[in-house]
Amino acid sequence: MRTPDIVPHTEAHPLVDGEVRLLGAARQVTGAMTRVEMGKRRVLVDCGVAQGREKMEFPDAARDVDALVLTHGHLDHIGNVPTLVERGFDKPIFATRATLEIAKISLEDSLGMQGASDRDAARFIARFDALSRPLPYGRTADAAGLSLTFHEAGHILGSASAELQSSESRVIVSGDLGRKDSPILRDANTVWAAGKPVDVVVMETTYGGRDHAHTHDDIERDLEAILRDAVARKAKVLIPSFAIGRTQTLLYFLNTLVESGRIPEIPVAIDTPMGLAITETYKRFQPIFDREALDKIADGDDPLDFENLFKVERGKDSARLRDVEGPMIIIAGSGMCTGGRIIGHLQDGLPSERTTVLFVGYQAEGTPGRRIQQAAERGGKVRLKGGEEVLVRAKIARLKGLSAHADRGELLDWLRAIPDARRVALHHGDVEAQDAFAAWAPEQLRASPSDRPS
Repeated sequence: MRTPDIVPHTEAHPLVDGEVRLLGAARQVTGAMTRVEMGKRRVLVDCGVAQGREKMEFPDAARDVDALVLTHGHLDHIGNVPTLVERGFDKPIFATRATLEIAKISLEDSLGMQGASDRDAARFIARFDALSRPLPYGRTADAAGLSLTFHEAGHILGSASAELQSSESRVIVSGDLGRKDSPILRDANTVWAAGKPVDVVVMETTYGGRDHAHTHDDIERDLEAILRDAVARKAKVLIPSFAIGRTQTLLYFLNTLVESGRIPEIPVAIDTPMGLAITETYKRFQPIFDREALDKIADGDDPLDFENLFKVERGKDSARLRDVEGPMIIIAGSGMCTGGRIIGHLQDGLPSERTTVLFVGYQAEGTPGRRIQQAAERGGKVRLKGGEEVLVRAKIARLKGLSAHADRGELLDWLRAIPDARRVALHHGDVEAQDAFAAWAPEQLRASPSDRPS
């Protein structure tokens, strides 16, 4: 089998009857947006926004497409859908049903954060519903004259890789690929139809330059140790958490620790309206959970629920939590402390030595989460949104390895399973990560099975 050409940070990739063009995330992680043109038919795969310090302009080339395909419901893949619709797009939107449900929750929340009125947000959601075309995994549909099939991606609920075919070309867009054996989710698909070569594979490379150092067992043990320490100190544990995917994974680990008796039964409050909505969506789509989660459900154990887990729906109840003595766990948005209900808890809890702030995701440079970490290291103060500076006396902990993205070895395994791939267009990774994967992967792909590292 020939080794594919692996091409980093390059926008245009030719096909016999068209081209694949990366309109976003070509040289950065966020803002995924890929235009696939085959046989005079045009499909846009994802329509994301840049996040953090990354930037992008909405491209004119995204507007004249015949269909939109969404791989999953994170804003860096769907956040520009309202802009696309506002500029006249009225064609079908294809996604798995779970992705469409998550996208509606996420986009409605995003519009509200941007100052849209309830009426305008409702008008957009109604339009989104009218254009939506749910498509199950493994079933092929006609998407504006092209053949479209979704395959499991293992990143968040409903996430998919998109396979597009014309009479002359075949393209696979990975979407975001998850880690193998992740809680709740089935692994990314590695069974592809043989015969027709894959002309272009568009593959994410968020962690294209390194392997994850922590296994899921490591994460579980580290979480247990952090929580046992907090219980011994009668501390509150404040967990800034992303509502989509990360909150549900945390609940899964907490369920395991509680049900097995490895941590005491202490109150756990989910204090994030969007996180609650996404968790309920997860529960409605239990049939697409992985085998381990389904076995738990069959045994009467809801993997996202356990004794002393409480939903905090009203803002005034969130404020009341601050008067409750520890030990207890509060999971609240947002993941990098840029807003949401976590801000009030941090304002109250950071000055106290009987608080543990547990970060469960990367804190980008310049974000409040990163500033909290830096202030803790030097015994300094931090200013959070809408408040005064507070001294950071709280204990700061990090749960490493809790990533929803495949590392370079897992990316390689996914790519290796694709039969006769001719060209791999890397995206959704910074330039260094893309270059590292492009330099490392070809030799690994050429190695015989016995020569490959375990």
